[in-house]
Amino acid sequence: MGKIRLLTDEVASQVAAGEVVERPASVVKELVENSIDAGARRIRVEFARGGTQLIRIEDDGSGMDREDALLSLERHATSKIRSAADLADVGTMGFRGEALPSIASVSRFRLVTRPSEADVGTEIQISGGKIESVVDSGGAPGTSVEVRSLFFNLPARKKFLRGEETEAAHILQQMQSLAIAHPDVAMKLMRDGRLVWQAAATNDDEVRIRDLLGADFTARLMPIESTEDNGIRIEGFVAKPGEGRPDRELQFVILNRRVVQCPAVFQSLREAYSGALPKGRHPLAVLRISMNPLAFDCNVHPAKREVRLHRPDLVRQAVYTAAKRALDAFRTPIAAPSKMDRPLHREEPPVSVSPTPQHVSFPLPPHIELPSMSLPSKPDEAVDAFRLVGGLGGRWILMEGAEGLVLLDTRAASERILFEGLRWEAGMGQVGSQQLLMPEIIELTSKDAVWISENLSALQAVGFLLEPFGGCSFKVEGLPTCLSQRDARTALLDVCETLRSTGLVGSGQPVLDALVRSVSRIAAINGFKYEESSARRLVRELLKCELPYACPQGRPTMIQWSFHELDRKFGR
Repeated sequence: MGKIRLLTDEVASQVAAGEVVERPASVVKELVENSIDAGARRIRVEFARGGTQLIRIEDDGSGMDREDALLSLERHATSKIRSAADLADVGTMGFRGEALPSIASVSRFRLVTRPSEADVGTEIQISGGKIESVVDSGGAPGTSVEVRSLFFNLPARKKFLRGEETEAAHILQQMQSLAIAHPDVAMKLMRDGRLVWQAAATNDDEVRIRDLLGADFTARLMPIESTEDNGIRIEGFVAKPGEGRPDRELQFVILNRRVVQCPAVFQSLREAYSGALPKGRHPLAVLRISMNPLAFDCNVHPAKREVRLHRPDLVRQAVYTAAKRALDAFRTPIAAPSKMDRPLHREEPPVSVSPTPQHVSFPLPPHIELPSMSLPSKPDEAVDAFRLVGGLGGRWILMEGAEGLVLLDTRAASERILFEGLRWEAGMGQVGSQQLLMPEIIELTSKDAVWISENLSALQAVGFLLEPFGGCSFKVEGLPTCLSQRDARTALLDVCETLRSTGLVGSGQPVLDALVRSVSRIAAINGFKYEESSARRLVRELLKCELPYACPQGRPTMIQWSFHELDRKFGR
């Protein structure tokens, strides 16, 4: 007896806050959605120090009288639902009644609200969940919520937040999604006292997308014909053929005006673009999906980011059909020509075969079984130890050695050659760059921009000639020589995405090594037209490397079958 106790209201609110308030961006999302639900036509968002010092949301919505304002700060108090049955037919952004009390329990909180028909409003101040004052206010109609010192009373939670730039990037991305989902609401975003962006209210989705993501991004999209099938309406924009990125960061899925993560939609887009994008890339998309609220459940995630579809197969089919129809229309002769309508598969540049300087030490990649081949110490003699037999599958080179049959992977070999050469050049500060004919201004997502800023010196050290150009834009003046035939945006994002997956940040040697490895992987040849002279040159350059038997990722460059193994395979 006595082991089980009821939590105090303060602790219960902090537990709820752990589910609803993951980081400052979560606070912004909940409060802006409340403003939208209140019928706001204008919303102003301001934050400072990544949102930990200050978040302020002001709107011109319906406001609340004093009784409702106090009730809104009680857990599970909501104007959105009345019974359990209402959960199946939710048409608003928020509905659980946990956001305000959860946020107030972990911050210094101030709420000022006034209905349009009232002469005076109400101001409530709370610190760590405890009400400090309730007074009259002369504020304008609408609601203003101010959140200061987030997690001041939960230092264990605060220490798990990332750096200021990272948290700011999450807020920028969250606001971008909300603004795209609600173009009919004018929004303004301020950071540390400076205007980040403002978007006027519009009934044209393309205008809102251009305002937020820029003309370059908009030019890479094409509208899809509005379709409705099985009660599912699809409209919006999808990528032109060849326009993708290594992640889904620029796929916006808006279900009944709510931005959600929906695996069924992601899967159908990937399938629709299977022949229009290289493997591993995801199409850009801004999809607006409308369907009966009874056909999905948005009550499966505390932050309402994910939804459960009752018939995901119908949604997959609707999205696939709409995207495929847009792609087919783009490919017809009557489609207007576009500067982005270029070949999907560029011819890969030949691998650089400049001599790799010797006396450079490289660590052996783990978990790699090296072939047991006895080679002469001099590269020229080693090449002569092989008899080139021919090419195989446009990728491999067949060779006969003194001990048996050797199969060389041309892509892995070119990765190794590029890696060792680039690593030595980077260490000497001599990485070559190819100037672009015209500098290119690249607009990025806030998350990409923050990441590139944090790793700018390392990117410059491996040959990227780029500099900040205001906001989330960068001016690219040159690329590493081995990437000179690549599209500047694609090359930069591919390299960054590969490095970002390692979790490394900064300008130290681990970051530089990872960047060199990423550049060599992207620049490596992808397809090899066999000619004896070029094959022999590739083999010679590989055998000059410090570690010729493995690519930088640890995969083998050569595999050997001894004559004894071949005899055994044939039963001799």
